[in-house]
Amino acid sequence: MSSCPRCQAANDKIRVEHKGLNAQGELVWSIFHCNACEFTWRDSEPAISIDYDVREAFFRVDPEKPYPVIMPPAQYK
Repeated sequence: MSSCPRCQAANDKIRVEHKGLNAQGELVWSIFHCNACEFTWRDSEPAISIDYDVREAFFRVDPEKPYPVIMPPAQYK
């Protein structure tokens, strides 16, 4: 992994969350987490999800700039 597919943070900002092993103990996939933008992804996802150059610009973020909250506030009754 060279950079975050969401914000392009350097490899030193990315940590391995989990390694998926098959029955023989061979590494099949890994889950990564970016500490800069809080994005989590599995390396076996399609390029449209995990390749910064292929992802739609709408899904890219700059961790230095605040971005809108996607989830609306809870409605209490």
